[in-house]
Amino acid sequence: MTVSLNKMSPLSRVWIFQSDRFLSIDERSHINEKLASFLDGWAAHGAALNASFEIVNACAVVVLLDETKQTASGCSITSLTDLFKYFDTAFKLSFFNRFSIAHKSGSSVLLSSVDEFKALIKQGKVTENTLVYNNLVSVKQDLATKWEVPLKNSWHKRYL
Repeated sequence: MTVSLNKMSPLSRVWIFQSDRFLSIDERSHINEKLASFLDGWAAHGAALNASFEIVNACAVVVLLDETKQTASGCSITSLTDLFKYFDTAFKLSFFNRFSIAHKSGSSVLLSSVDEFKALIKQGKVTENTLVYNNLVSVKQDLATKWEVPLKNSWHKRYL
């Protein structure tokens, strides 16, 4: 069942599906429609799951599940993953490319491959203070403080 994002528990489980490119308006509209419909019927062992989602920066889909109400099962998580595999195929992109790095340049969000990111570091265009997106965030309360962080405070620092 889809729940308003602001009504989700701070301990809600988070999945961040980041695309390897920016999504068009039509793609975002399609994802909104399909994901809302999916979450309305999402269940684990017949029990409805309270979930929400948001598309952020036209490249990341943040899905939240309030596991204080009902925990996800392996099958329910697989069905969510399968939906994003469908998006991959439908839009010829990848939500599973772990070598696509989202980072900021001023107020703009950029997507770079690891090689491009390393080159930007060598050129001095990316520094230890550049904001990057740590898609390993696992609960809602960490989205505000641990998702967008300086490079030096993220797993990406190994590229420095």
